[in-house]
Amino acid sequence: MVLTLSRAFKADLFVLLYEPEKTFEEAGKVRVHALGAPPLPSDRRFYPWVYPLFHSLGMWRFLTLGLEGYEVVITSGKLGVFARGRRTLHYCHSPPRFLYDLRPFILRHLQKLHGRHARLLAEGWWRIWRRLDGWAASRPDLLVANSRTVQERIRRYYGRSSVVVYPPVEVGKFKVREGGDYFLAVERPSPEKGIELLLEIFRRVPEERLVWVGDYLDLPYLERLERRVRRMKNVTWLRGVGEEELRELYAGCKAVLHTARDEDFGMVPVEAMASGKPVIAVNEGGVRETVIQGETGMLVEPPFLPNFVRAIKTFDPSLFSPWRCRRRAEEFSRERFVRRMRALVRELVGN
Repeated sequence: MVLTLSRAFKADLFVLLYEPEKTFEEAGKVRVHALGAPPLPSDRRFYPWVYPLFHSLGMWRFLTLGLEGYEVVITSGKLGVFARGRRTLHYCHSPPRFLYDLRPFILRHLQKLHGRHARLLAEGWWRIWRRLDGWAASRPDLLVANSRTVQERIRRYYGRSSVVVYPPVEVGKFKVREGGDYFLAVERPSPEKGIELLLEIFRRVPEERLVWVGDYLDLPYLERLERRVRRMKNVTWLRGVGEEELRELYAGCKAVLHTARDEDFGMVPVEAMASGKPVIAVNEGGVRETVIQGETGMLVEPPFLPNFVRAIKTFDPSLFSPWRCRRRAEEFSRERFVRRMRALVRELVGN
């Protein structure tokens, strides 16, 4: 999203960290300024202990960034919100969920994997961060939400109104062809993404094959998931997958599963539809704004486990038109996103 905006407005892009070899190719086409931060330790087990320092430095870097020379500043991200210009538009993917609606859930997860002291550290730091986040979110001249789901969170947690502009998907990069014999899931292996639900679904349907794409930083949780996946002959877990390989996986599957809890927007369902593939997803969050029930996918109601199992066992790809899926994805195209953002910036400058 930020690369799309940087290219559309021919704008400078300020980031905390920048490693060209590890990011999108499009980053080479914009002016990227790395503010700098100490590298995270190679041993990921230390992450819960160093993240407060890392995030504190990031807040300070953006807060003290001199941007008065720019007519409009567009910010995004949980640290980017601390930056400000003469006129500021903040594109909000969500108020940080670990500070608000997912806080109890993630704290339990932290204690389970890293112990009581990691939980206490997180509780103390997040209490401070939540106050800082509320202050930072009060400063932009305009808040833009990436979905109606996020718009409601902004109203609830920040007490502010916002405008909805759906994020862009480069639909033209995805291929439509006849699907294969596997279901696909593209989910970060993080508890709020519903990974344990996903694996339990396929434990109960051993005759169906799942290809799961995802990687993350939480080593103890990854090790726990690895032990579980090793016991499942019908699940293949792929990590370190590149953009082109991922597009091939989308094109070759028969449907995409999406189990994330109350997702902000959900790029994966739109990318699936861009590949002509239906989506089987939880009927929560932003996915309800993208997937059309019965036309471009199936929205599953609680209780999720038995209903997902039933949906997979009865799934018939012939009931879904690949080109209807594709046309739906085109409603979230890069061109529409840029056009809407240009209009908002013009309005902000005019005011």
